[in-house]
Amino acid sequence: MASVLSKKQKKREKYTLSDLKTLGNQLLSSRAHVNNLPLLLTFVSPSSPPQHVLETILSLQSFFTIDLPSKPSIHSKTDPELIYRTWLRSKFDDFVKSLIDILTSSTCEETLREVVLDTIMELVKLGNSGRFNSAVYHRFIHSIVYHRFILSIVGSTMSVTFLLDLLESKYFKYIDVRYFTYISLEKITKTLEAKDISDNRTASADEDSKSHSKARLVSLFNFHFHFPTQCGLISLFSFSSPQA
Repeated sequence: MASVLSKKQKKREKYTLSDLKTLGNQLLSSRAHVNNLPLLLTFVSPSSPPQHVLETILSLQSFFTIDLPSKPSIHSKTDPELIYRTWLRSKFDDFVKSLIDILTSSTCEETLREVVLDTIMELVKLGNSGRFNSAVYHRFIHSIVYHRFILSIVGSTMSVTFLLDLLESKYFKYIDVRYFTYISLEKITKTLEAKDISDNRTASADEDSKSHSKARLVSLFNFHFHFPTQCGLISLFSFSSPQA
């Protein structure tokens, strides 16, 4: 695995910032250059230089904003357009995953973290045919909760705290962001509770297992209460318009 990562890194080092800009412009200009997409995605990584990440994100965000893949319609499995859009959707999912990996990386610079957060939220805003993309947002929140729990074990939550502060200050003025945050937290809580019940049935005498489960829930609640308490509103407003 390490050798594979090393090869990928060496391959990325061949490209300059100017090369990435050219690849991005080609991708945006014509579908004939769509094979640039997988290559550009390899630069959306915590191990890439920040300036390369920024340049690539700008191109890919523009690309997916212009032709953001919705769920493919029902056609023949051999329909070329269906095949293309299914592939495109998988690359969009890869892009979101890579952005989340950077966002939760302990080595990510704060300036880059803010740009990546803005990119994710833009995809959340536009990634579901103009409606709030709750699937992408849930993945994002789930990753933050899990990452916060892992960092709490090693005694360092500084990077996640910065991210939470940023999310709260920039996006919690939007009702739908607050609403879907609580929906996501509720889903995560139920999942953890169900796992706790299952664990306790199979190892009821294992106090360490119980303590571990409780620690996870405490970590989750710490995250939960980090946000304003007025987040229970269900009336959804446009993401682009804050609550009056």
